[in-house]
Amino acid sequence: MKTFLNIIKALIKFILIFMIFFIWLRYYLKSSLSALVISIICSTVVLLIIKTLTKGHEFNQALKAKQKQEAQSMFFSLIKTKDYDFFYRLVKTRNNNVLKKRIYTVIQNENNTIMLYPYLKINKLSQDDILSIYQTAKKEKVDKVVICASEIDQNCINFSKSLEIDFVLLDQYMTYQYLFSEYDFYPEITTQAEPQKKAKQFLQFAFSKVKAKGYLLSALILLMISFVFKQNLYYCIVATLLLFFALICIILPNKKTCPSEII
Repeated sequence: MKTFLNIIKALIKFILIFMIFFIWLRYYLKSSLSALVISIICSTVVLLIIKTLTKGHEFNQALKAKQKQEAQSMFFSLIKTKDYDFFYRLVKTRNNNVLKKRIYTVIQNENNTIMLYPYLKINKLSQDDILSIYQTAKKEKVDKVVICASEIDQNCINFSKSLEIDFVLLDQYMTYQYLFSEYDFYPEITTQAEPQKKAKQFLQFAFSKVKAKGYLLSALILLMISFVFKQNLYYCIVATLLLFFALICIILPNKKTCPSEII
């Protein structure tokens, strides 16, 4: 099923890229067949480039704006209070076989041993931090490490995959979704995080996945009109912009995936 969905997504991307090329090649070339062939070749090349650049990026259901603000404030409060015990109390609600350390928590399950490590610092998690946590995990002889941090970048994810122990990296939003909400156990908000800038909120709204259909439908209408009025440059420009916006909505990594079972 997942393979089928990936094929559909790739096909949609290809069609959008193809249409952008075809609009302009058809406009400038006399032969529609030449425009068709060149568009297919160019679209294939661009799609392969996009696939290469976005390889390894996986995404999950995005949180609503209010939930994002709550996630930010909750994690920021944990950082300010250095409440490492909160994560021990969270796990304790479902698992009694839990060992509390000064910073992290060790969870003994039937099949594995997991270290839950809250990285409660303002600065972004680095590869050096992961390596230090990895050394601690080896001493504890755990099978998996779950790190909760305010921000996670792709370099850290790639680096963690190269280590012998299985790592799961959660940013503040994934921590909220997969731990706080899943366990129905939330930290107290003692300090409000700064709200997102309006420009960033606008971009997230404008290029959300649900907007892609609207952009695509509008572009198709203009594209059909451009076939009637071949020399009308306006329709070509606007249709291209709308197709480009739809492509951005589909490509942008505005969601992250996480294993269904964290701890």
